[in-house]
Amino acid sequence: MSGSNVEETSEQTRGRETEPTARGRGKKDKSRDAVANMEARLAKVELAMADTREGLDLIEQGMEKGLEDLREQIQDLRERVLVSQVQPVSHEEFVSFQGNVLSMLASMESRIEALATRMESRDQEVRQELAIYKAAVSARVMATQEASRVKVPKPHRFSGNRDAKELDNFLWHMERYFEAIALTDEAAKVCRYGERHLHHRDMGGLQEEIKRQFYPEDVAYLARKNMRRLKHTGSIRDYVKEFSSLMLEIPNMTKEELLFNFMDNLQGWAEQELRRRGVQDLATAMAVAESLTDYKRGDSSKVESLEDSHAMGGGDEVPRDHNAPKKGSGKTSNV
Repeated sequence: MSGSNVEETSEQTRGRETEPTARGRGKKDKSRDAVANMEARLAKVELAMADTREGLDLIEQGMEKGLEDLREQIQDLRERVLVSQVQPVSHEEFVSFQGNVLSMLASMESRIEALATRMESRDQEVRQELAIYKAAVSARVMATQEASRVKVPKPHRFSGNRDAKELDNFLWHMERYFEAIALTDEAAKVCRYGERHLHHRDMGGLQEEIKRQFYPEDVAYLARKNMRRLKHTGSIRDYVKEFSSLMLEIPNMTKEELLFNFMDNLQGWAEQELRRRGVQDLATAMAVAESLTDYKRGDSSKVESLEDSHAMGGGDEVPRDHNAPKKGSGKTSNV
């Protein structure tokens, strides 16, 4: 992907970059809380609108029923008038019919008043919720604008080399960059990688395609071979760094295998020191190894210092001839 808009990281070890500051994390947490509050309030508004629609439906049904009853009464009156042409209607019957009609009209009027009161109450609630929602949206926009003023350095371009470590670091730093600029939209993230990738809808598919194109084949197999060939010939820190890099490319190696390979590839004096301290896990072994002083031929002061530390720790005395092969082993010290 050389020449594209894809960007790389110059770091070689993932996780040694500084994480976003506590202040940045606090802003993100506040932004997430604001979004959650807005969603909750919007849900309340939707419920209020649903209740209002339900009330309108009930009132409408009641009015339809009242109108239907009124039509029946009018039809009954019409029939009575027709009959009255043959047989006159008594005054009592007319008064009774008039009372029924007035009662129905009063009932409809009370229902309409109840609807108006309920609608007014709901309208006030909805207006209050909308005002709060608008204020929250405005605050979020202002916070986003304020955050956008902070210029976040962009990761470097990806070189296009088929290197697993470089590719993993590049993708990791891109994710950290998106977090720093508070970019959460998946489509917008994809756009940052260039127009040629716009057919992807999310970062997952895009990252899979990038790995498929630029991930070297048989990464774990090659890493195992390189780990077997790795020897502690230079400084201990360089050895630990190289071993850690290879370890990340082998996902299915057990902790016991990693510890054995780490210890077995050390120089004799370093392995002896780690065994003397009784390390039982890889993390402790790496920490202890990095704390050791590199031993060089003819450096008597470091030898004496190492022997003094053994004496103070109650361990066995270390022989001065560190270059001699260990007893019962064909392994020699690489100096």
